[in-house]
Amino acid sequence: MTGGALLLFTLCACSVGIAIAGLRWLEMDTVLRERIEGQALVGAGGGGRRRRLRLPPVLLARGKDLSEIEKGLRHAGYYTPRAVEVFIWLRLAAAMCAALATLLAVLSMGSSPMKAGLSALALFGLTWIAAKYVLIMKATARERRLTIEFPFLLDLMLMMLESGVSLDQVIRGIARDEQATVPSHARLMAMLVEDLDRGQDYQVAFERWAARVNVSGAKELAALFRQSMFQGMELVPALREFIREFSQRRVMRAKEAIGKVTVRMVILMLIFFMPALFIVLAGPPVAAILDTLNGVGG
Repeated sequence: MTGGALLLFTLCACSVGIAIAGLRWLEMDTVLRERIEGQALVGAGGGGRRRRLRLPPVLLARGKDLSEIEKGLRHAGYYTPRAVEVFIWLRLAAAMCAALATLLAVLSMGSSPMKAGLSALALFGLTWIAAKYVLIMKATARERRLTIEFPFLLDLMLMMLESGVSLDQVIRGIARDEQATVPSHARLMAMLVEDLDRGQDYQVAFERWAARVNVSGAKELAALFRQSMFQGMELVPALREFIREFSQRRVMRAKEAIGKVTVRMVILMLIFFMPALFIVLAGPPVAAILDTLNGVGG
């Protein structure tokens, strides 16, 4: 490693250290200011509660980026109030690690410090952008798992209700005993049980559960539960009819998907197969005609 590369690496390491120290000083200054103004939160033992490290304003997500991150986190199953902040911290850490690794790798190959710095900066940006796409992929995978398990959940609930179990017992039974059958929905049912145990209203709890599930049919099922609990509707016949209609909708969506695949296959055949077929069928006659014309002309 050349002397210039070593100097650049030392400067980068010092810059990161100074940045971390500056954030720590900002945190301490914020805590001291709140204590002076009498706004610091005091715990049960009389000590001040330590504030968490806040993100710099330049790193905060805004506008469309913030809405996409919040939507992706909800669909991926992260509902804590600090989910967005934790995601941005993790994205920043991943981008910095990738940039530092790229800087060391490029410098170890004997490249110029300028090239190493540009490569590290480029990979920092790519990692920062790729983190959101990884979140979207995780949200899509979770939605696929929930969609696959949802019909099994409906059949399981119908079977338990037909055996004479109440709706509340069905919810608690699935959350407690069916983690192997419907693991994703069992976790969501456990969160629903926690909301109910905290004294939350059933209507609000069912709405929150449907928002967490976020698959086709979840809101309708939550509305069915509310009607059964607050309007006295018979749940078993209504749930059986809902399952029948849900199965019909699944069959219709499958037929639509098959129709789209058929159209795509026709387009692929027109693009790739038809030119080769024309060459095979029309090639020999065209070659024979050209040979005849050349013979007549000669």
